[in-house]
Amino acid sequence: MKRNEFGFFFLTVLLLHLELVCQTVEPSRNVQRNNLQLEFETTYSVENESVNKTTSWNIPNILMRYGVSDNIELQLHTPFTKVRCFENGQLTSNIFEFKEMEFGVSVNLWKQNKLIPEAAIMARIVSSTQEINTGALGNIVSLNFLNAISNKISFNYNIGTTTNIDKNTFWFYVMNISYELNSKTRFFVENTGMFNENTESSCLGTGFGFNLNSSFAIDFSIANSLNNKMFYGGAIVAWVINTKKKG
Repeated sequence: MKRNEFGFFFLTVLLLHLELVCQTVEPSRNVQRNNLQLEFETTYSVENESVNKTTSWNIPNILMRYGVSDNIELQLHTPFTKVRCFENGQLTSNIFEFKEMEFGVSVNLWKQNKLIPEAAIMARIVSSTQEINTGALGNIVSLNFLNAISNKISFNYNIGTTTNIDKNTFWFYVMNISYELNSKTRFFVENTGMFNENTESSCLGTGFGFNLNSSFAIDFSIANSLNNKMFYGGAIVAWVINTKKKG
């Protein structure tokens, strides 16, 4: 996957009304105080261009969220990627990459009030793992919103900007409609996009997920680029731990 084409594509769905928050869009509500949430995500993508094919496999991305208070959450994201390139069906390169880490914070802003959505702001510093210096830093800033339409349906959306470690800046959006069939099963559809003055890309996807119990959830999703010959598939497992729970 070309990061500058779609570097902010999120897979799997937002779980509502639960302590466990596992998302496609970035959530508008942080994990609760003293909770540590671990998210293990694997994403597989295929891009075809003329006689060339590129496959990318995140194995896995690991996102850690910790609630330091009722309204503030700390984040650490460590993406691992395996990239394979083919030409005329022949493997030309096979690369394992761990190029960057993300350190961030999310702050709850306000709760939903009628038509005014629930909101949070998230900011992350992107640091190169190969050049640990201030010249190799990027950032992600996102405003994250949620409108609960009913007890089962919600509209979740993000708008923001991201600058990668090569100093390329993009605007992005994520729009997600989620439907809870019951307390265990949910479905979603989603549109994501990224653009700047030189390029743009968008993607349409769908998925479903299950709550295994109050601490574990698993989600699956597929998506297709609307601008390029790219296909995505992914899964995520989320595990929430109460670090202050006795016994």
